[in-house]
Amino acid sequence: MSWLSFIDPEIARPLLAGWITGAAIGLADTAIVVIAVARSSSWPAQFSHFRVSIPAFGIAAVNGLLIGWTLIGLLMGALWIRIPQPRFSILVVAVGLAIIGLYAFIRGFDQRGEAAVLLATALLATLAFAVMLPALAASR
Repeated sequence: MSWLSFIDPEIARPLLAGWITGAAIGLADTAIVVIAVARSSSWPAQFSHFRVSIPAFGIAAVNGLLIGWTLIGLLMGALWIRIPQPRFSILVVAVGLAIIGLYAFIRGFDQRGEAAVLLATALLATLAFAVMLPALAASR
C-alpha cells in the first residue's frame, strides 16, 4: 500500500491542479519580468551597485517566481476545494480586477515598464486561476 492511497482524490486533484497552474504562471511570469528588465534602458543604472548581470537576475527571478507562484497555486487549489464553481472563478476575476484597479488608482498606468509587467502578470494569473485551475481540478 503506497502513501498515495491515503490521499482522497477529491482533495489531491485540486491541489495538484493548483500546483501545476502556479508553476505555469511562475515560468510565464519569469519570461515577462526578464524580457522587461532586458529591454529596460535603466537596468544598468538602477542595479550597477549590485553588479548583477541579466542572466544571474534571470536565475534568481525564475527561482523566486516559480516558488512564489507555486505556493499561491497550492493555496488557490485549497480554496477551490472550499468554494464551488462558478463562484470560485468569479471571485478570482473580481480579485484580479481589484488588484489591477487598485494599482491604477495608486500609481497610474503608463503602458510601459512596471505597469506593463504588473498588468501582464495580473491578467495571466487571473486567467490561469479562473480557467485553467478549475479545468484541471474538475472531476471527469
